[in-house]
This record gives sequence, structure tokens and C-alpha cells, in this order.
Amino acid sequence: MHRILNRNTATILFLLFCVNAVFSQEAEEKVEPKAKSNKKFVVRLSEQDLIIPVTSIEWGIPDRWSFTSTYAHEFDKNRDRKTWHHNLCVTISPGISGGRLGLGYLNIFDPKSGQDFGLLSQARIVLLRTWGNPLSTSSNRTFLGGEIRSSLTGLLNLGIGYYIQMSDSEGDKDNLFGFHIGIGI
Repeated sequence: MHRILNRNTATILFLLFCVNAVFSQEAEEKVEPKAKSNKKFVVRLSEQDLIIPVTSIEWGIPDRWSFTSTYAHEFDKNRDRKTWHHNLCVTISPGISGGRLGLGYLNIFDPKSGQDFGLLSQARIVLLRTWGNPLSTSSNRTFLGGEIRSSLTGLLNLGIGYYIQMSDSEGDKDNLFGFHIGIGI
């Protein structure tokens, strides 16, 4: 009986030691998952790459109504304390009477003093194709040009562009000025 009691006591002490050792170990620090962006309709591909499916809805010459989707590569890794943000952007703007594909530079001025103020500006090279019933030019023409765009606080945007026709079956080349106004960035 004494032997059984000693064996049970030894087993109990061993189990208590194991339990104590397990519970007294320091837990590993868990890496907190990054907080999800509070910006809706933004798809983050990586820390510096994002896609915004609809950045603006706009009306303009020659493509009439269109919307713009943007891919942006942010050059700065640490963006928290910066006032100026520099980005490479690729945009696609399908419209009722034409479409634009752009490659350019996006600069965002975001002063930390006021959350409601910001200025977005873009300079981009654009490939423009017309179809349907475009304004100021004929249908089924391809142009290459440049655009400068700006948006105050991401609400209202304005853009102007100059486009040179790349080819025409009749030999006539057309140049045109474009103008766009919209809601968004």
C-alpha cells in the first residue's frame, strides 16, 4: 500500500510539475495582423501596389461619359509622416464614345494639418481610341497624347489633354484638344 501511495504521489507531482511548466512558460508575442484599410473599393496587391476599380466618373471630349480605373505603385514605403506622396499610375478609362489608356505620374499633396484638404495631380501619356459618336473628331481613330489632371480633395477633377492622330486610312491626320470634368480623383 505504501508503494502504491508513493507511486501515485510521484505521478501526481510529476503531472503538477508538467502542468506548471506548461502554464508558466512565456507566451510568444503574436504578430498583430495589419489593420485593413478603411478605404472602401481599394484592392491592395502589396504594401506599395493598389488597384482602385473606379477612381472617377467623368464627362469629356471626345469620349463623352466614361469612368476611370487606376493601378498605382507608391514609391514611398513609409507614408505615415509624409506630406507629398509620389506614385506611378496606369489608368484605363472606357467611355461611351472612346476609351483612354494612360501611363503617368501621380502626386498627392496631403498636409497633416487638415484631414479634409488634399490635392492630387497627374501627368500622363495617353493612348486614345474613338468609337460610336465622339465629340470633336470622327469615330474609329487612334490618338497618342498627353494629359494633365488635378483633383481637389478627391471630389472634383479636371483634366486637359492634347492628342495627335496616329494613323488614318485616308491620309488625313487630326489633332485635338480634350477636356474632362468628373467626380472622384
